[in-house]
Amino acid sequence: MKKIIYLLPVALFLSAFFYSCSPKTYTTAADTVNLNKEYRVLLREVVNLQGDINKLRSDIPVLEAKAQKAEAKSRESLEESRRQASTATSGNLKQIRKAESKADDAQDDAEDAKEANQKLEDAQKKLADAQAELAKKENRLRDLDRQKQAIQTS
Repeated sequence: MKKIIYLLPVALFLSAFFYSCSPKTYTTAADTVNLNKEYRVLLREVVNLQGDINKLRSDIPVLEAKAQKAEAKSRESLEESRRQASTATSGNLKQIRKAESKADDAQDDAEDAKEANQKLEDAQKKLADAQAELAKKENRLRDLDRQKQAIQTS
């Protein structure tokens, strides 16, 4: 019996929470003010999302080019480091220090390439998220259009 008493407030809270999270349905002429208000807000958000998507789409090719350039530089630096390391095996201290310096440069270039690839992945993820959000908002706009039509016909 005590379990039921404890579960009742939780069930009421969850039902109120899910009701507040669900999209509103407008059915009467008195609801048109709220419907129009939500419609305007959604339209503004859609326009902003479309702008964000266009910016991300234009940024991605630039980020891809930077990532490719950084990877090429990293490979070149690594090869140069290998060449220097192979000449430093004779034991000459100057060559050893130069090989160590080239190895540090190669490591820095590899980190730069990794960072450039991470920025590219982040931009692609942001684009996918923005497109998904735009689809949700456009679906809600279509739903509001249907509700508006239903109110006007009744």
